[in-house]
Amino acid sequence: MTLRLAPLIHRHARMLALAALLTALGLGASWALIAYSGAFITSTAIAGIAGTAATFEIFRPGAIIRAFALVRIVARYGERLVAHDAVLRIAADVRVAVYRRLTALAPEPLARWRDGDLLQRIVRDVDTLNESPLRAGLPLVGSAVVATGAITVAAIAGGGYATLVAPPLIAAAVLAPMLTARRAAADSTALLAAAAQRRDGLVDALRGLTTLSLTGAWPRWREDWQRQDRAVVDAEFRQRLRESFGQAIVVALVGMSAWAALTFGGADIPPMWRVAVVLGALATLEALAPATGAWIAWHRAKAAGNRLQTLLDTPPAVTFPATATKPLPEPRGEIRLKGVTFSYPGRGVVIDNLTVTIAPGSRVTITGRSGIGKSTLASLLVRERDPDEGTIELDGMDLRDYPEAELRKRIAYLPQRPHLFAATLRENLKLGDPEADDERLRAVLAAVALDEWFERLPEGFETVIGEYGLGLSGGRRGGWRWRGRYCVHRQFAFSTNR
Repeated sequence: MTLRLAPLIHRHARMLALAALLTALGLGASWALIAYSGAFITSTAIAGIAGTAATFEIFRPGAIIRAFALVRIVARYGERLVAHDAVLRIAADVRVAVYRRLTALAPEPLARWRDGDLLQRIVRDVDTLNESPLRAGLPLVGSAVVATGAITVAAIAGGGYATLVAPPLIAAAVLAPMLTARRAAADSTALLAAAAQRRDGLVDALRGLTTLSLTGAWPRWREDWQRQDRAVVDAEFRQRLRESFGQAIVVALVGMSAWAALTFGGADIPPMWRVAVVLGALATLEALAPATGAWIAWHRAKAAGNRLQTLLDTPPAVTFPATATKPLPEPRGEIRLKGVTFSYPGRGVVIDNLTVTIAPGSRVTITGRSGIGKSTLASLLVRERDPDEGTIELDGMDLRDYPEAELRKRIAYLPQRPHLFAATLRENLKLGDPEADDERLRAVLAAVALDEWFERLPEGFETVIGEYGLGLSGGRRGGWRWRGRYCVHRQFAFSTNR
């Protein structure tokens, strides 16, 4: 199964379309307010000079100007409200879908990705992708609508204004931003890769800070990381410089269109139309100036989406059936391995033709030198991996025939490095059941033989657990004295107690 990100965005197409409409209305009303106000003021001045001010109509134009101002305010507020709501909904859908997909990749093959690069993809790349409607889509829609409106008014005015205004405005809206951002795709891909490398280096440095300091290697490591950081900062600066250069070109083209209309426009055109065309051309700057940045944001979002999709397209180590392929047996606790063989690529065979039966109620301790396959056997028993050959049966049924939820109910695995968050004991425990009350939480602690330890805590459930369970022993972090039905604990023991 692969996750395509586009449908998650298209799911909110109606809200995004409404946001685009409100963006067009807001920018269009702002542009019309300037152009129409200029024409109205000009007409008022002419009426005063001609001595017809007493009969000059001021109420209708005044109402139209107020309407444009009101539409601008309402549309901009509505656009912020609708667009951000849509983006937050998209962000929620994308994150849920991404993390749901990642659960199928954990622990393998997810463990093959470097921590910093993985963090960059599922945090920064997701954020970049989610922000694309705001930073890329809506600004491009607004620039297209306003430029079209200015050219249309110039054509209605006549006098050759359209031929004077259209070329520079089209260049400012489309050609200049696209040409300025033509390297944005390659630059964005390189920038995101460099940012991932920088974050990976930072994670490694923080993880090994004590060792690096004691061995005297920290100054060199810090210098290497600072070099990576400068490379990212320089790449971001180049993109910002390109964006600023594009905006400068847009400003010049907009000014050129207004100058051409003012200098070469038809003299037989009424003055109010001439003013409307000139001010309308200048007023397009508000919408056209962000176009270069929008194109760069579009390419960056595309690069982030490709990086994220590369991760999500990684095939999982195992796949589970949606429903049981045969009737589920009565839970008894019998484990049977038949000719199980497993090997890692490039490392040779780790487990070779293993056949063994573990009877219900028995306890088995697995010992051996490092690398002999103890952890591999544990991961096979809970189906984190599948054997290359042979089968593993639980109560007479192949593990591959169990749905994941049903298999997890019957067999559990407690790794050596469980993750605890820097939060209270209550908050960590309630991750598994947000509705659990204190009585239920006490029962959970008693089930893993931590009830006596809990009674000695002065703050009880409000005790703050440090990052990664700092301050707790390994046994307390993992709760390895598991009293469940079946338990696998790496390098400890395997039990099939009912």
